[in-house]
Amino acid sequence: MEGLLQKQTKDFSEILAEYESMIYHLIHKLNIQDRDGEFYQQGLIALWESYQKFYGRDSFPKITYITIRSRLIDLIRKKSRLIEHETISEFFQEEAVNDSNIENFDPLFWDMVKNALTEKQWVYVQKRIIQGRGIKEIAYEEGTTTDAVKGWGKEVKRKLKPVLKPYLI
Repeated sequence: MEGLLQKQTKDFSEILAEYESMIYHLIHKLNIQDRDGEFYQQGLIALWESYQKFYGRDSFPKITYITIRSRLIDLIRKKSRLIEHETISEFFQEEAVNDSNIENFDPLFWDMVKNALTEKQWVYVQKRIIQGRGIKEIAYEEGTTTDAVKGWGKEVKRKLKPVLKPYLI
């Protein structure tokens, strides 16, 4: 058993020496800035899994290339979604500006936002974003459930994304 494990490790180290340049090539081809080595590590994992499943087949190089490329793209998408989610979360969870006259800062902007939303969604914007109230508190005040208030928030995000696009840098 130990001899087999050592043989696999030795074989994989040879595979790594042969295919490591493929990982670097794909990172470069996909224009990835890999400061932390996270994408390289994902490439190594993909190479290992490809080695475990497909080593010895004639199509091993092609399968390995596709596997590594797919994993890197998946990681790009995952990071992109995470960044987008963090940005939206920061927007909706920042400390509220406790100014009851916030509409006076840019009345045209707030009119545009208000016109894009339903009455309940505008209540969400006023109470959650402008006043900084909690979801439970809003639900209690509006006589509804927290899930309903969360639903208003999701719809606000969906509706305001295209409306706010010109304001985002």
